[in-house]
Amino acid sequence: MAILITIIGFGIMIILHELGHFITAKKFGVLVHEFSIGMGPKIVSFGKGETKYSLRLFPIGGYVKLEGENEVEENDNPRSFSNLHPLKRIIVLISGALMNILLGFMIFTIINLSVGIVPSVVESVPDKMKNRQVYLESGDEILRLNNTRVRTNDDVLLFMSRYKEGDPISITIKRDGEKMTVKEFTPIKTDEGYKLGVIFKNEDSSLIKSAEFAVYDTVYITKAVLYAVGDLVSGRVGMNTLSGPVEIVSVVDSVASAKTEYTFLSILMLFAMITVNLGVFNLLPFPALDGGSIVFALYELITRKKVKSEIIGYASIIGFVLLMVLAVFVTVGDIADLFN
Repeated sequence: MAILITIIGFGIMIILHELGHFITAKKFGVLVHEFSIGMGPKIVSFGKGETKYSLRLFPIGGYVKLEGENEVEENDNPRSFSNLHPLKRIIVLISGALMNILLGFMIFTIINLSVGIVPSVVESVPDKMKNRQVYLESGDEILRLNNTRVRTNDDVLLFMSRYKEGDPISITIKRDGEKMTVKEFTPIKTDEGYKLGVIFKNEDSSLIKSAEFAVYDTVYITKAVLYAVGDLVSGRVGMNTLSGPVEIVSVVDSVASAKTEYTFLSILMLFAMITVNLGVFNLLPFPALDGGSIVFALYELITRKKVKSEIIGYASIIGFVLLMVLAVFVTVGDIADLFN
């Protein structure tokens, strides 16, 4: 069941991602050869107009095959993707990721409407924290931690996850309608990490408020992804912290096995996080990802000089190979973790 749920979830994400590319490419007159869901051998395929629609064996991705995309040779077809104005190419490239992020936003809105929101408003201070935390009171709304604007409990958790031991922080709060700042607040060390020592208020939410906080949720996931990538590049965390489809199936199985009244919403939350993650990851400036192609298009837009087709082609091939190596590494690590 967990495998089926994961396949369906990823299938929806992939379809929407490729649909974003497909719709905008068609809108700008680009010749679309194929719209494929899955990779590997074809299971079924049919043609409609100039485009072939395919379902392939392995549910690990998908693609839209555009005329003149990532080719080593120059393409003089007027309907070639490579001959689009660079701004239009950027729109086509970014649209897939935006569809993933929009899906996450919509799911977050549904979840917020169902279970409420948790703004950065203090509901209470636990008795065991009252002697260790004497600045914050019930009803305080936390506005900033140092120079970081916070609006939700998740914003606070993300900030604290990156807190360096021994560094005092300033907290800007709103109390009884007035702003005030505590400049030398020292977070409290617990077994789960550093905390502010308060419990935040859960509130019922209207549709508009749910959508507003869905934006905050989406921004939170985006920042978390960028922090994680930065930590990997800087060596702060190792490659063994990455997870792939095998680990995701395991997590889905754990969530689904709980069988509580919130199980369905928990699975939705998981996939909301994954689809935003997928969208943000695709925009990273790495060859073979949409973000890498966006960099080439931005270069042309700014300099008015085309990047040579062979450079784009070879960069895409190298980037794809590196991504496949990474995928194998992550999958092997996930399988090893299961056995351990």
